Amino acid sequence: IRDSKCYDLGDPPATPRRSTAGSGRSTTPPRELPPHAYSLAELAYGNSSMQDAIIDGGGVPPLTLRTGAQMPAVGLGCWKIPRDATGDTVLRAIALGYRHLDCACDYGNEAEVGQGIKKAIADGLVASRKELFITSKLWNTYHRPEHVRAACERTLKDLCLSELDLYLIHFPIALQYVHFDTRYPPEWIANPDAENPVMVPDPVPLSETWGAMEELVRAGLVKEIGVCNYNTGLLHD
Repeated sequence: IRDSKCYDLGDPPATPRRSTAGSGRSTTPPRELPPHAYSLAELAYGNSSMQDAIIDGGGVPPLTLRTGAQMPAVGLGCWKIPRDATGDTVLRAIALGYRHLDCACDYGNEAEVGQGIKKAIADGLVASRKELFITSKLWNTYHRPEHVRAACERTLKDLCLSELDLYLIHFPIALQYVHFDTRYPPEWIANPDAENPVMVPDPVPLSETWGAMEELVRAGLVKEIGVCNYNTGLLHD
């Protein structure tokens, strides 16, 4: 998978072979992966019972969301996957049966996740985008309502998607806005090059950010919205 915004379709690998059982999962021998990816690949590649367990959520039923959508209870977290390994890791995970991918702007690898998703669809590992459940998260520097949609659209562009299944507020912490051209992902520190780098809070009410998240649903950019890292007091608020 090439390191580009959306992967280059030129020179694709051979079409994966199908199992006669009609599962639709690839039986093509695995390609070489970076060492960190082998714990996943060696665990389940070619093991149909393991693949079925992953697709089945290990026996854990999917979660039914507000709209009635089914969210797989078991997913692949993309945090800390090196960028140069992300595309292949996502591709292999989908081949193994994972259907839920947990992403975030702050993970710094959404463009590479997008390459893996597109490659999986092109290779026939899933019939269409609808078979996947993609989650992403709004970063702290984009909490002001006027920045929420732009942040979501940047995530969609990187993932090569038109809509997210779930978009979450990553933390109940609003930080000073950092423009995409200045630094992306912006991380926690307002100016990492400052003599004394610090976080700069931005007093944005959580309710205002949530209202902007609801607008994303109305605009058809997101199916479901939610929050991360909120305590019970903040949830009650």
